[in-house]
Amino acid sequence: SSHSFPTRRSSDLLADWLGLRHPDAREVVVSGLVQASGGYSNITLLGELSWQRAGVQERCGIVVRMQPLGDAVFPDCDVRRQYRTMQALAGSAVPVPALLGLQETAPPIGAPFFVMRQVDGRVPNENPLYHQHGWLHDLDPEAQRAHWFSGIDTVVNVSRVDCHAPGFDFLRPPPGVTPLGHLLAVSSRHLAWAERLGRPYPALRAAERWLLAHQPAGEPVALSWGDAKLGNCVFCDGLVVAALDWETAALSNPVDDLAWWLVHDESLSAGYGVPRLAGLPTWEETVAHWERASGHPARDLAYYEVFAAWRFAIVMARIGTLFMQRGWVSPASAMDLNNGAAAVLATRAARHGF
Repeated sequence: SSHSFPTRRSSDLLADWLGLRHPDAREVVVSGLVQASGGYSNITLLGELSWQRAGVQERCGIVVRMQPLGDAVFPDCDVRRQYRTMQALAGSAVPVPALLGLQETAPPIGAPFFVMRQVDGRVPNENPLYHQHGWLHDLDPEAQRAHWFSGIDTVVNVSRVDCHAPGFDFLRPPPGVTPLGHLLAVSSRHLAWAERLGRPYPALRAAERWLLAHQPAGEPVALSWGDAKLGNCVFCDGLVVAALDWETAALSNPVDDLAWWLVHDESLSAGYGVPRLAGLPTWEETVAHWERASGHPARDLAYYEVFAAWRFAIVMARIGTLFMQRGWVSPASAMDLNNGAAAVLATRAARHGF
């Protein structure tokens, strides 16, 4: 983003805002506010909070997630959705960061935002790819395996949350529309948006036709993380201690998150011609573990693999266009067409004949 927020004034405004939302707090100070790299849909600020509550002095890291200004990956990015989902998950078997408040209108720092405590731990890197470099890459194979399965157990726990509880009402699709039908319509709008701002995507349109024609019927419905991947897991001692990024949370077939997890990992390895980490369990082992732990059969997995690859390829088409427009990559790279997600979608197109 061309907008720059990490200023002393922003820190003071945020401290005042937190003081109003937490009237029991004294001497509220926000310091060291900087814009984080990575993440293309929200602006993320990192800082430190110091305050006194109940006579106890406390310091902790904070994360501020802001609504994007100007060009965004998609027009319907909504920080409120993330906040409300995490609010509903608080105290469940799915670990989420502690929330400190939501500002739904633009003031005081220029855009809607929410604040949460930073969770201590490590997140697998995607740039560079964790299959090639980084702390996960450097672990021994057994430790890599343990991290992966802790992530899969988190995916399972998401599917076990009572999605009919009052806190999740806002995720329900419109009356008369199935959860899958709703998600297909949302992604179709995203594809149309990407095409308006870039170029036609015939391969994505072919996948869309196939997905519309082959929708499974009578599906189970569960809470869906929407972006279930290693890169959204905070790990400590080999276990997931926080699940991040609930921007695309939805109601869906429980196999949806499993498919996204597997397809995302495939796109970061085979999609870029890179060998997978030696310690990561196979596709078959992962599915068997998920089925045992969730109690669901992975019946519609092949369909949801296509659905995941299609949605991810739409996201990458939009990100590729933004990167080329901003001069971050050469237009000759055609990053909107040539990326790991598009490569994985091509393998499914060959498999299913679309």
